Amino acid sequence: MQPAYCQSSDVIANHFNALAQHDVKAIANGYADDAQVFSPNWEGAKTGPAGISEVYTRYFSSSPDLTYKVLNTINAGSTIVVEYTTSGTLSNPESGTPDYMKGKKYTLTYCAIFTIKNGKIAKKTDYFDQVAFLRQVGFFDQH
Repeated sequence: MQPAYCQSSDVIANHFNALAQHDVKAIANGYADDAQVFSPNWEGAKTGPAGISEVYTRYFSSSPDLTYKVLNTINAGSTIVVEYTTSGTLSNPESGTPDYMKGKKYTLTYCAIFTIKNGKIAKKTDYFDQVAFLRQVGFFDQH
């Protein structure tokens, strides 16, 4: 049997491989049924595979060229901290997104804290600079 830190590392590696492939089903399957996911992108938590599927379906739809690059990983057993970047083009903005944002490229640096239980992601909290995103998609050029 693998030590917990190896199992947790495998869960995270699988997660980022699925992200790279835009495989929403594989991403969602990596989360526990009652997993909680938090991000500055929304209020409250998204819960379980259904919440995860909703989020990543939206992300991959609005930015079909979205890429992920892991910069640093800190493994503390059942808790793993990952610093990573995302880059993409806002090609298909969601309803209500201002027209001037369409076609804008962006790169964001994230810090995510994952809690792994029973070989699944039980909790994920993302942190990133929302102002950096708004700057890159032209929000501040409008005012």
